[in-house]
Amino acid sequence: MSGGRMTTYLIIGGVAGGASAATRLRRNDERAKIVLVERDPDISYANCGLPYYLGGIISERERLTITTPELLRLRFNIDVRVNTEALAINAKAKKVRLKDTATGKEYDQPYDRLLLATGSTSFLPPIPGADQPGVFTLKTLKDADTIAAYYNQHHPGSVVIIG
Repeated sequence: MSGGRMTTYLIIGGVAGGASAATRLRRNDERAKIVLVERDPDISYANCGLPYYLGGIISERERLTITTPELLRLRFNIDVRVNTEALAINAKAKKVRLKDTATGKEYDQPYDRLLLATGSTSFLPPIPGADQPGVFTLKTLKDADTIAAYYNQHHPGSVVIIG
């Protein structure tokens, strides 16, 4: 921080890594502006617990959630924007083009420091049938909800997990 100017941190990705980084930044710099954007409606959840939730070992979806956008706002003064997608990074201008997926509104968010915490991309192996109904990838709470709804509607006799 130079000349007393407040540093703006922009974190793209609000699950485990992004939310942890945001709270660590707050502990290290009380004056910083911290903006956390997440494409999905949920942040800071234990995605490694998703199979246990689907398998009934973790019975309540809420037990996967570590914190909420509201708690990060109130307790850590972090500007949390869920349902917000990062469309483009202009590193030279230090701006990221964001889109509010609920309204479709696009805008530029300036930053001093940028952290990409987007995680991985699900991979479907190139095998016959991978594009059929009833084949899913599991990365997010939304994915778990989709799988659970399919299972409850169709009651498949068995489930195969790859990976």
